[in-house]
Amino acid sequence: MNIKPNIQILRSLLLGVALLFCTATLNAQRSEAILTFKDGTVKKGFGKLISQDRVKFRKNKKSKAKKYPFKNLKHVKIKEYDEFQTYAYIRIQNKKKPRVLEVKVTGNLSLYELSRTYHNFGGGFGGAGGFGGGGASVGLTFGHSYNINNFYVRKEGQKEATHLGSNQLFSKNFKKAASAYFKDCPSLVKKIQSRTFKKRDLEKIVSYYNNKCTQKE
Repeated sequence: MNIKPNIQILRSLLLGVALLFCTATLNAQRSEAILTFKDGTVKKGFGKLISQDRVKFRKNKKSKAKKYPFKNLKHVKIKEYDEFQTYAYIRIQNKKKPRVLEVKVTGNLSLYELSRTYHNFGGGFGGAGGFGGGGASVGLTFGHSYNINNFYVRKEGQKEATHLGSNQLFSKNFKKAASAYFKDCPSLVKKIQSRTFKKRDLEKIVSYYNNKCTQKE
């Protein structure tokens, strides 16, 4: 039985994975970063998010990298596509541990996003190969990559953020979940029920809430 074609496929697969992660690592090492600690200390340099609760940081490109746990940080800013994106360690409803989320909007109602990149290598398997938001998916000749974005909201004074939906095709009923969460603002619920605002309009929904719903209706 000739197994050479299988070996060639495996070699191509491993080479593609190596190239993908090397590219991601090199890009991350060049990213400008600003770390703001809970005690007010600010460090500027270069960094990237690693795992689910740490950031790898170096003062300059030649200095030794150091890992900082997010539990000691107020927030982290990392430059992506010429703009700084902000990440914070946020407690999530029904989750044991906080997660590092990208801060999309802040105000009386804040919006957060968790983006993970998955790789489909055409052989029936894949996995999470990226962390954070704003990353570009990299397509390979034998497969493709795709992002799953989860969105969370938190009202001022709340300790935990609430998951309000994702870009997955089969996810929880957004209209029902959003209507329940925003029940303190009838005019917003009406727009959600009438589909004037849909899941793709989350930033508009947050803006509407902050501008129209902060006073008692």
